[in-house]
Amino acid sequence: MSRLGTALLKGAGVLLLALVVLGVIATIVSIVLSIVAAVVTLAFLAICVLAVVGLTSLLRDGTDDDPASVGPDATDDDPADRLRSRYVDGRLDDDEFERELDRLLETDDSDRTDGLGDAPSRTASDRTRLWDR
Repeated sequence: MSRLGTALLKGAGVLLLALVVLGVIATIVSIVLSIVAAVVTLAFLAICVLAVVGLTSLLRDGTDDDPASVGPDATDDDPADRLRSRYVDGRLDDDEFERELDRLLETDDSDRTDGLGDAPSRTASDRTRLWDR
């Protein structure tokens, strides 16, 4: 009978050891899953925050009346300075800048013309002056 008791005791020991090992494995797996769930939750929240910020930016774009937030164009009174700023910022390419510059100079010449016929020379010098700035 002592052999049977020893075998039962060994079996119970192995069973207890197996339960402890399975418990440790289950604990490690639950910790890993908790970390993964936390990372996924944070990523989802970050995407939601970015979406809200993006939508807010799109909806507010161009509707803000504060000159400091609109950019340098809002504070310039001179149309030539505004045109130059738009060109330097890259919002106008060379052709658009040329067209706008021609239009601006034509408008300035029509305001300045006094009937003496000197508008074309003034246009060329003004154009060179504005382009070189």
